[in-house]
Amino acid sequence: MIRRPARPSGKGPESGPEPVGPVLKRLLKGLRLEERNREGALASAWESAAGAELAGRARPVSFRQGLLTVEVEGAALLQEVRGFRARSILAAIRGLAGGGGVREIRFVPAGRPEGREGP
Repeated sequence: MIRRPARPSGKGPESGPEPVGPVLKRLLKGLRLEERNREGALASAWESAAGAELAGRARPVSFRQGLLTVEVEGAALLQEVRGFRARSILAAIRGLAGGGGVREIRFVPAGRPEGREGP
């Protein structure tokens, strides 16, 4: 008895060639290039807005839905940033390329779990 090869169902890799556009879109999404580019621009904007001294002791740890979470080393610096510098840093970062989507900045103590929400 001769068996015929199974016909492709159209749902797997054996279904034949695919258009290049959707394949590239999936590949780029998997590489997260757009997200990484945004993160790099935001990190650069943070360094410019915060200044070298603060950027050396505080770092962005997450950005979600317009909220930038920044870990700050040391209780005294955290208090200073929250109380006296938060508004000016927010205004500065909004004015820079990469910082336009920032609506709010939350400053948290370095090493605390609430600062670790993922990139």
